[in-house]
Parts: sequence; structure tokens; C-alpha cells
Amino acid sequence: MKLAAIFTDHMVLQRDCPIALFGEGEGHGTATLNGSKTQFEANGKFLTYLPAMPAGGPYDLTVTMGDESVTLTDILVGDVYLAGGQSNMQFRVEESTDIPRIGNQHVRVFTEGHFADENRNETYNDTPWQVATEETLLSFTAIGYDVGRMLCEELDVPVGIVSCNIGASRVDAWTAPEIVNDPNYQQLLGAKHGDWHYYKFNQESWCYINKLLPIVPYTLCGVLWYQGESNRLAEEAVHYHMLMTLLIENWRELWQKELPFYIVQIAPHNDGEWNDWAHIRQAQERVAREVPATYLCTLAHTGEADNIHPTKKHQIATELKNAVLANAFGYDVEYCGPIYGAVTATADGVTIAFSHAEGLHFDGAPADLQVYDAAGDPLPYTAAIEGDTLHITAAGVSRITMGFCNSPTHNLYNEAGFLASPFEVIL
Repeated sequence: MKLAAIFTDHMVLQRDCPIALFGEGEGHGTATLNGSKTQFEANGKFLTYLPAMPAGGPYDLTVTMGDESVTLTDILVGDVYLAGGQSNMQFRVEESTDIPRIGNQHVRVFTEGHFADENRNETYNDTPWQVATEETLLSFTAIGYDVGRMLCEELDVPVGIVSCNIGASRVDAWTAPEIVNDPNYQQLLGAKHGDWHYYKFNQESWCYINKLLPIVPYTLCGVLWYQGESNRLAEEAVHYHMLMTLLIENWRELWQKELPFYIVQIAPHNDGEWNDWAHIRQAQERVAREVPATYLCTLAHTGEADNIHPTKKHQIATELKNAVLANAFGYDVEYCGPIYGAVTATADGVTIAFSHAEGLHFDGAPADLQVYDAAGDPLPYTAAIEGDTLHITAAGVSRITMGFCNSPTHNLYNEAGFLASPFEVIL
């Protein structure tokens, strides 16, 4: 008998719904958790479900099959989130400059340990669930840990973070091969960023097969997703919304539930013109508009546009925490910056209405806001805000952009202090 690697001492199980338990074995099995026994049959691989439980613990879990038995200890029941994506989600607490390093016995992190380097040399770091102490948390995903810490403090329930990510990984690497290998999907990829060639784990759905499937269907209540940089070449950036939509549909089918996705919009970064960060951000916004139970946390200015791995992660974690509180628990709290909506041509210009726009304002004079005529020439304009609406006064407007570039410097905020999502409006 062998339980899946994610089942270890100190783990957090998802509250208020049946709890998946899976592994390998043969014959009749019994699982006992907090006095409740579950019977199941194993024929090679097995999957069974423990009864739903409220938040609490610590408990022991004993699984018996034939003359084999294993007992896991110090188990908490609370909320579990998967922290997925690439290097900015993998980025550790010890690398950050603004993540509070506060130990909390009710916050635990499991780091999925499969890895393959650029030559596809495979390793496996068998790291069990770890309790957040001042020593252990230094190696945790910075954003995942900070979200978990804040949710634990606010909701007073244990929080578990499943850190399943890898630097430089692409969205297609995390998608099932039967989807990726479809000719229609391949047409969406276009010219691939060098990360596809340098890192072999980006090929043949390696991350999906080797990192994701080993933890499916560990019971979760949501996914924190920070990825997109490695799909940023122009030919595929314009299709990223479809690639991300297919990943979400794929994962939800695996878990057989509508897992909420909380998506981080990628940060400003100065780099070559051949990279198309603007359309990646636009695609992330589009996914949040069009796919149910997906929520956008807009990009943040951290003053580190020369660093593809900004060291300041706390604001992003705060937006993610607020997104969970607002959408899963009904809190009246803002979680992202203004997002443009209805665009109306007027006699003297254009009006643009925004959502998430309580306290809409420019921090100083409008910055990184351009207005163009039909020939693509810039137009002089004035900009004024009234409520949730931006009024642009100019003659012959054909196109308006704000922050629509690799490294935005726009300064449109809401009352919560969250930066607007960049946009391009074509009239």
C-alpha cells in the first residue's frame, strides 16, 4: 500500500466537502479520520472519499490495507489552495523584500517535488507538508504563503498551500497532451519563446504529467495562478486567452468541480520589442471577463520594471487574498484595479466606464495615456474623471491606449490603491 506523496504528516485537508484519498494498493482498505471510518476497495490505484468535516484539528489519519497500516499525524482541516504557474509564483519568501516572515502553526505548505532541467534530467525532492515556522517558511512560495497567512488570520481557519509550479514553464506545459497535440491548439502557439527550447519540461505536457497529475484530485477550494511570461512572443500572446481558458477547463474536468481561478496579471518589465506583454495582460483580463469563477488581480507597480522577478510580492498577495474573501466568502472588499468596460463616442471625444472603480483617480497628471487619430498620429486631449467614468476630450479619436506596452507607467487607481488593468480601445 502506498498513499500519494501529498498525504503526509502536518497536511491540511479541505473542509466542508468530501475529502479525496488516493494512492496504490490491492484489496480491502479502511481509512479512519477523527473517529469516522471509510471502507474502500483497491485494485492497483485507488480513490475514495472521506466524509466532509468542518475546520478543526489536529487529527490523525490511519489507513489500513491487509496487514499494512500507516498513520499520519497533526492533520488540520481548513482551506486548501493550489499555487500554480511559473517563477513569480515559485519565488521564495527568502528572496522577497516585503513578505512578513511570521510563523503560524495553522499555515502549512506542500511543495510538489518533481523537476526536470533544460536537458530533462529528472529529480524528485520528496518534501512533506511543512508547518510555517520562521525557519521553514523562508523556502515557501512567497505569494502562496502570504495569501495563506492572511486568510488564516482573517477567517480563523487552517490554510494549506499546494505549491505546484516551476520557473519558465508555459501554459501548454500544464495542459493535457490530448489537448496540446490537437492541430487546432498547435496553431494557437505560433512562434515560441526561447523558454520552450531551453527548458525541456515545457515540451510534451511534462509539467501536467509529472507535477500536476500526482496531486489530482487532492481536494482544493481554489487555484492561485501567476503565469504568462513564457508565452509572451507576439504570435501566441494574442491567443493566450484561449490557451488559458483551455487549461482552466482541463483542470476543472480533472477535479470534477468548478475550481475558482484567481489570476495575477503579469508585472511591468522592460525587455525587447519582440515580446508582447500587453496582449498577455489583455488576455488575462479577457479570461476573467469570459470564464465563470475566474478573477483578475491587476498588475502592480513595484518600481522593479528591470527585474522580471519583482522582489515585492505583498501587494499581489493582498489582491489575491481579497479576491478570495470577496468571491468565496462575500466580503465587501476590493481585490483588483479598475477595468475598462463600456466605451461611448461623444460629440467632443470618448467616455470610458470602469468596473472596480470606487474612488477612481489619477495619481497626479494622467500618465501613459495616448490618444490617436485614424492615421495613427497622437492627438492632444484632456482627461477628466466623473464617478466611475473617464472622459477624454479630443477631436477625431480612433484609438486610445493606457499602459498598453511591455512596461506600463500609467497611474489610474481606485480607492483601494490598486492599479488599473492596461487597455487598448479601437473605435
